[in-house]
Amino acid sequence: MKTRDAILLTVTLILLTSFFGLNIAGKYFPLSWFMILGTAIWAAIDSSKIQLKRYKSGISYGPVVLFFGIALLWIIGFPWYLSMRYKIKTGTAVLKDGTTNVAA
Repeated sequence: MKTRDAILLTVTLILLTSFFGLNIAGKYFPLSWFMILGTAIWAAIDSSKIQLKRYKSGISYGPVVLFFGIALLWIIGFPWYLSMRYKIKTGTAVLKDGTTNVAA
């Protein structure tokens, strides 16, 4: 997903889930915490499948580091991951050895 769209999706998700929550044992838990955790887990698993570590990017880390990075800095990390994923899927991402990804 293009960077602009990734940012828009991220802002929309955080706004929607901030207004809704769960009442567990008399305490209110915003759904945004569950959404952040779920998307961080998805990104970590997906990054392994698309081999994110092979590409030049400031977010090219292993799944564990990526999980914690996105979970802790979600508003920045999640759209960054989505835009990098888009570049990998479309073949425009640059590999760490300097070549472009032709076989996406």
